[in-house]
Amino acid sequence: MHSVLVVDDYEDTRELLEVVLSGRGYRVFTASDGAEGVRVAREARPNVIVMDLFMPGMDGFEATRLLKDHEDTSATPVIAYTARPSPLGRHEALFAAVCRKPCPPDILLGLIRDVLTRYGGSPRPQA
Repeated sequence: MHSVLVVDDYEDTRELLEVVLSGRGYRVFTASDGAEGVRVAREARPNVIVMDLFMPGMDGFEATRLLKDHEDTSATPVIAYTARPSPLGRHEALFAAVCRKPCPPDILLGLIRDVLTRYGGSPRPQA
């Protein structure tokens, strides 16, 4: 079974994505800010991370930089998940894909499948 870590400061977003992703067979971990996301990613070793970029405390850019700099999580693909247009700029290389909020569930699921395929995972979660 593939796993996804959802990092977002809005509880409603975390809960919605957890329901959608777990309903499609993914094991889901959640974190409410960048620092917690880094900790959970290092412990849980998810197959892919969906990372909000603009959060209080440690934002998604810094959290992703820390993940990419750590040997246990450097190869884990991160999908930027944001409502802001063109937010990446010089940070584009950190992310495997970008998903704009609000995002229909089928679009996010397709991005996750594509990222898993590009980074050596199976395109479908295993049940």
